[in-house]
Amino acid sequence: MKEIIGCGFESCIPTCISKCEKDIYDREYMISPMNIGLIKGHINQLKIAAQHKGDDIEKTVYLYNSVGLEWRNMSYFASWVYEVYKKSYLPGVDPSYIDTLSVDKTKMSIFSILIDDLSDNIKLRDGDLLRQALRIPYNETQMLENEYLEATRKVWLEIIDSMKKYPRYDEFKDIFFFDLDQFLNAVKYGYLVNTRDLYNNMETKSYSPHNMMIILFLDMDLMCSPNFKSEELRKVRPIFNYVQDIMHVGNIINTFPREIEELDFSSPMISLGLEEGIITKEDVMKDPKKTLENLQYLIPCYKHRVEEDLQHIRDLKNTVESINIEEFYLKVSKAWEAFLERPQYWKLDKTEEKENKDSLIKSIIGVIPKTSIQWVRM
Repeated sequence: MKEIIGCGFESCIPTCISKCEKDIYDREYMISPMNIGLIKGHINQLKIAAQHKGDDIEKTVYLYNSVGLEWRNMSYFASWVYEVYKKSYLPGVDPSYIDTLSVDKTKMSIFSILIDDLSDNIKLRDGDLLRQALRIPYNETQMLENEYLEATRKVWLEIIDSMKKYPRYDEFKDIFFFDLDQFLNAVKYGYLVNTRDLYNNMETKSYSPHNMMIILFLDMDLMCSPNFKSEELRKVRPIFNYVQDIMHVGNIINTFPREIEELDFSSPMISLGLEEGIITKEDVMKDPKKTLENLQYLIPCYKHRVEEDLQHIRDLKNTVESINIEEFYLKVSKAWEAFLERPQYWKLDKTEEKENKDSLIKSIIGVIPKTSIQWVRM
């Protein structure tokens, strides 16, 4: 555990988190008040507790902060992605499951980051740990000695325990785990790209979209959709793939500046730039500013790809009867716009971060009384 000088623990905990809950966190995750991840987690506790009122995303972010990258700003990411999932579910989902699905998808996103960083992030890249992490979904009950892996296992356990309560989990679980394997395989591919100079745009375009887990999330929606006709699964799967590609492109455009800094050659933007001769590997490693400037020229190509994907969805809107694809198309379009508008959250300073969090919370629960919460000063 990484420790720093204490910050006055009780004053940092938001008033909407009870002392009882704090004690549970300390006991369950064995996180000291001295832990820097915990201190960052206080901000998250404030925001998430205000938003979800009893849901436990804050525990997952709290756990991530104890082992993950300090600069990733997981509390902001979790808030942002939760809001996207809250609005981007399949039409036909039982309304009583919308919040549960949004929470579980947010946790799944955190789980994917924990695994993916072992492949893509130059500071955490570790082939041995990655191989063990990839086995977690198929052996979640076995406790792990490594702190990072055990945190990853706990996050997965929270997700799958919740999913097993979905009304149609048993019906679609084989498809869900098939799609999970596509994500795990994409992570393996990313590791090979970063360690064996395997990058090429064709394979990157094939594997990389699965890192987004969008098809997995739509599988989860189907598990909570009482009126979906299972015989239409083969018709809706192409639409799911187009949606995943759209969200993937949104993420590419938003995060490729960070991937340059991380020397992540599995980045689709970097991979395409190398293949097209727009940049060189030496540029990425020694001149990130030049790399960033040159890769900007690829953004219109990616936006055109999304326009084509959206058109494909429109063309297929009448092929599925038990899901309102036209309504879903509108949700997907808004989610795509949200990616383009999302700030580079890993670079937000504390003032910008607080302003963004205030705005985000108010958009969900309205104006917050000034006396009801306390912000951490960092």
